Amino acid sequence: MMDRVNALPDRFAGRLDPADLDDVREAAYAGEWGEAVDNLIAGLAETRAEVTTAERDELRSLLDAMGLPTGITEGLNIQG
Repeated sequence: MMDRVNALPDRFAGRLDPADLDDVREAAYAGEWGEAVDNLIAGLAETRAEVTTAERDELRSLLDAMGLPTGITEGLNIQG
C-alpha cells in the first residue's frame, strides 16, 4: 500500500494545484497515507479535475484498505 500511495502525487501532478500537490507529497513521504489520499481527493474535487473510473476505484480501494470512509470520492469529476 505504501508504494501505491507514494506513487499518487506523480500520477496526478498535472491535475492538482501545486500547493495541494506539495501537501500530498509531504504526507505520503511522511507515512501519513490516509492524509495523503484525503488531500489528493480534496484537491481533485476542488479543481473539478477529471478522474477516470479506474482512478476513483483505486482511491476507494486505498481508503478502504486503511479503514477510512470511501464516500469522499463521490465529489470527484468522473470522466470515462
